[in-house]
This record gives sequence, C-alpha cells and structure tokens, in this order.
Amino acid sequence: MEDIVNKAVLFDYFSGRVSPLQKKSVEHWLSELSNRELYYQWLHEWELERLQTNTNWQPMFEKTAHRIHHTPPESPPAEEQRPASWSLSRTGEWMRRHGLLAASVVLVLMAASWWFRDVLLYKTVQTSFGETRRLTLPDGSVVILNANSTLRFARWFGSSWLPNPTSFGKQRTDAAQAIQQQRTVELTGEADFAVRHLPDQQRFVVLTPKGLNVTVLGTQFTVYSRERATRVALRSGRVELTTRQPTRSPLIMNPGDLVTLNRQGKLALTRTAHPEAMAAWVDHRFEFERTSLREVAQLLHENYGLTVTIANAQLASRTISGSFTARNANELLQLISQLLQVNYIRENDRVSFTD
Repeated sequence: MEDIVNKAVLFDYFSGRVSPLQKKSVEHWLSELSNRELYYQWLHEWELERLQTNTNWQPMFEKTAHRIHHTPPESPPAEEQRPASWSLSRTGEWMRRHGLLAASVVLVLMAASWWFRDVLLYKTVQTSFGETRRLTLPDGSVVILNANSTLRFARWFGSSWLPNPTSFGKQRTDAAQAIQQQRTVELTGEADFAVRHLPDQQRFVVLTPKGLNVTVLGTQFTVYSRERATRVALRSGRVELTTRQPTRSPLIMNPGDLVTLNRQGKLALTRTAHPEAMAAWVDHRFEFERTSLREVAQLLHENYGLTVTIANAQLASRTISGSFTARNANELLQLISQLLQVNYIRENDRVSFTD
C-alpha cells in the first residue's frame, strides 16, 4: 500500500486533497521510522512553495548582499534636501531600495516562522562541555544526559495530547496521530536511559544521527552516539536495533550485549560482563581497559571541548586500565599524567602531552 506514496501524493496530502485510500497509505508509510526524514523534508519544501507572498526572494537577497559588500556608504552634505518633485530615476531607485527591504523582511520572517514552529512543537535539552543533566520525560522515563549532548522530543511526548488542527492543519495532526504509537527522542551525544513501561505498550524509540534506531518497551540502557562511533549497551530488558539498511533484519539485544555501529553501517555484537561501565560517567567515573592516550584525547575533546596534541605516536599508544573518579577536566588531566608518567600543559582549551 505504501508503494503509492511519493512526493506528489504527499503534496496533495499536505493540501488536504487526497482520497481516503491515499490518506491511509501515507499514514502507514509514515509509521516506518526510515521515512520520516523524507516526510519532513517534503513538508518543508511544500511550505516554502506556498508562502503568503510569492516574492522571489533569492535574487533580491543576492542583490542586497552585493550592495552591502560592494557599495560604499553615502555621505550627502548636511544641507542637501530632497526636492519637492523627484525625477523618474529617483523614484525607481526608491522603489528598488524598498523592494529589497521587503524581500529581506520576507526572508527573515520565513526563517523566524520555521524556527518558531520547531520551538513550539519540540523541546530540546542540551548540555555544555563538562556538564551532565538528569531529566524526567513527560512519560516518567528518566534520562541522564552526558556532557556536550542534545536530546530532542515532541512536546506531546508520551501523552494523548495532539496539536490543534486549526493551528497546525488537519493533515499534520493526522500525521501526529500516526506516529503517536511510540515515544520518540532524538539523541546526539551520550545518554543513559531508564524507560518507563506504559500500560498501552507504547514503544520508546531513540533516533541517532548515523541512522541507528533503538526501540524498547521498558528497560535500562546507554547510548553513545558521537562522531567517532555509535554504541549501545543493555543492562536490563530487551531492545531492538534497526539501521538505514532496509534489507537488514532488526537486531535483538539481551542484557549484557554491547553493539557497535561501524562506518559501513553494519552492527557488531559482543558480550560484556559489566554493561553498566558504559554509564560510569553518571557517577563521574571513567572506566579504562587498555585505553590508549589517543582515545583519551578524543574523550577530552568530546566531554570538555579540549583540543589535545600528543608529542609522538609512541606516547599516543600508551594505554590505561582501571576505574577512576574525576569530577572535571583538570582532575582527569592530573590523573592521566600520574598514571602514564607524562607531562602536560594546558592553555585555555588547548592541551599538549609530552614525555
């Protein structure tokens, strides 16, 4: 049924011109997580084509930018006054300038309306470098967000509330109803989850930037999703992992499983005796197991925003093992220096290690 869903059908869907069969097909198609990014992309395109004004802002914007960067400011004499009767050329100049101003205003309003709608519909929680934050989601699930991480979720998350059709359009409300069978959050960075099980069996889904989706009913797990890797460690319960590869079957995780998503988009499953170690940062602990100084440097960059240089490759390959507590970047740097018997210099956000 979803095979009949394409860009043209979705544009009719947004405009309220689809048949009942097409509407049902769109909602079934939208229930697949892999289709949502394309859905919102086409929704954005549809809205841009149907602004309240049909101003062709792009060439006007380019002309304005050119004038700003290439036209020197005019400094007319103080005594100069506008004549009572303007020439035709001056009238054209006045209209051109005001037309550019109108186009600029339209551009600003477009950006502001898109930003305002996102703020109105979604809540975003973000931590800074060196900060961890504990938050309780509207459904009662608890999330601990590690440093330099972002969590985004709909304001009607886990509830029966839906956007008012008169405010956001009936078709978009129907779409919200189609995806309300699950609780969805978007994670960039690292977080530990304790998901609350709901009586209606509503699924809890964590979306990551590299296409790894974690689906659960009620469980405890940790998700690491940064530039260098994406990993999931399961402590209790059962979760299902899916990727952007549509032909690959979901991977079911059991307690003690550790799954890594590689650069080719494939999942690698291993067992770990201590899955809770991946969330040691919750208690300001760092679990190292033959961890190289090179990897520690990446951790310092991810959690504290430090740019680290290491004197040579041999030094970068030295490893650390053990469980250690450090409440901030300076404590961790001192710990590393003592364990590896190396020197370090910190200047603001730059750190260098030497023998």
